[in-house]
Amino acid sequence: MMNHHSSLPLRLRVLSALIAMLMLGAALISCGESLDDPQATDDTIAGTEASAATEEEIETIVEHDLPDELDYGKDEVVIVSRYREGWTSGEIAVEKITNEPVNDAVYERNLNVEEELNVKLVSLEENNPDPTALMTEISTNIKSNSGDYDIVACAAYVTVNEALNGTFADLRQTDYIDFEKPYWSQGYNEVIEYQGTQYTITGSMVLSLYRFAFITTFNKRLFTEAKVEAPYDAVKNGEWTLDYQTSLVPLFHNDNDGTPDDVNDIYGLVTTPYISVDPYWSSCDVPIVGRDADGGYEFIFDIEKLFDVTEKTMKLFYGTDGATYTYEHYGLDDEQNDIRIMFSTGNAAMATVRIMELESGDMRQMEDQFGVLPMPKYDTNQKQYKTLLHDQFTVMAIPTTVTGDRLNEMSAVLECMASEGHKLVRPAYYESALRYKYMKDPESWEMMDIIIDNIYIDAGIIYTNALQSFHDQFRQIMTSKQNTVSSSYRAKARSAERALGKMTEKLDDLIDQGT
Repeated sequence: MMNHHSSLPLRLRVLSALIAMLMLGAALISCGESLDDPQATDDTIAGTEASAATEEEIETIVEHDLPDELDYGKDEVVIVSRYREGWTSGEIAVEKITNEPVNDAVYERNLNVEEELNVKLVSLEENNPDPTALMTEISTNIKSNSGDYDIVACAAYVTVNEALNGTFADLRQTDYIDFEKPYWSQGYNEVIEYQGTQYTITGSMVLSLYRFAFITTFNKRLFTEAKVEAPYDAVKNGEWTLDYQTSLVPLFHNDNDGTPDDVNDIYGLVTTPYISVDPYWSSCDVPIVGRDADGGYEFIFDIEKLFDVTEKTMKLFYGTDGATYTYEHYGLDDEQNDIRIMFSTGNAAMATVRIMELESGDMRQMEDQFGVLPMPKYDTNQKQYKTLLHDQFTVMAIPTTVTGDRLNEMSAVLECMASEGHKLVRPAYYESALRYKYMKDPESWEMMDIIIDNIYIDAGIIYTNALQSFHDQFRQIMTSKQNTVSSSYRAKARSAERALGKMTEKLDDLIDQGT
């Protein structure tokens, strides 16, 4: 049976690999350091520019090392996933070729996996916007030992929390996942691995690694009319900070009719004091959970730093004489649509959104040109920009009902999907769609590289359920418009630290049980 990947000309395969390496993003670099080293001869990962690699070395890194003789006799592999239009739609499977680059790349990826391993992928997409409800259904099914699912794909924060209950297999004990390959998120691996165990994984196979990254958009026409320089140079010079953005916001405010808080006015910034304040944890460098000397988790939260960040953020939100418009939270983060629409109609000079909003018809049909920037840093002393992923990005797991040789088969499927996704889906989205379809200017392309290259993952946010929704309290404080960090988080920190201890006990128990 013909393998689609092998039928591609070598030059085309190398070019796709080179584009993918230059993007760097799906490695989800922890602490802003590049971990892809195209010159590594032993598949280790270190920081080196992709352009220094030879074609042969790039090809070696992108390829998986699965044995050629793997043949699973048309075995059905059932992947259950969460479907939410515009969020995770089209990540795991698509129905047919449509001549749309991303859709067709996903289709070809799955076809290649089926042909390489001689399996049949069956996608069960549960159309449920609430990942908690879906994970409850999945957990109940697995614990009933029904064996309906072979692979689970769901939001990170609910999946890692469910893993603490022994629902998923230890992927580090499987035969075929090569955790050091660049198509797996190295930043995620570093955060989620615990004493040699790991129950969830993510990488280039899922588009939410891009879609769920927080960014700043700005309206070029409004900047030009206000005679404000586009902040591209400020970003490159390390000057794009909370204070800098706050200084710009009042320059655009135009109260057209004298009615306060009118969505028809022009504002400097449109945002929300709910999930749109989450990115400041990362962008302002306020880590929650780190590693101790023994490789375990430790609570490293700095309450004084968060207090200072809150002061700056509240000034941005509420200290600009009404020049910032904030939408209240409702539904399942549905206010994000309102933010996008208000920006796309030209009623806001800047907006805090996720990359996925750029895909919408509102943004693609926007009359004004827009630019893309990272989230602002805390101050100019902070060395790097850092990008937060909304904690609903997709991760993969294998149920504990899958055992023995079949467990290894599922690990081969994941490895092959990740490798093919890296070569096909990632370039299709990042290059064909995100750069050339959704963004119009090379300066924004450069900004997007900075954004993706500096994605930062904090165990304190990924394990938010186990840590009593520690980072969510920041949302409540910002909504209240009162900086109560000192009082609210002092008690919250003590309880979260105790919760972290209980969480690690659960992980230790899973090690003892060999789960």
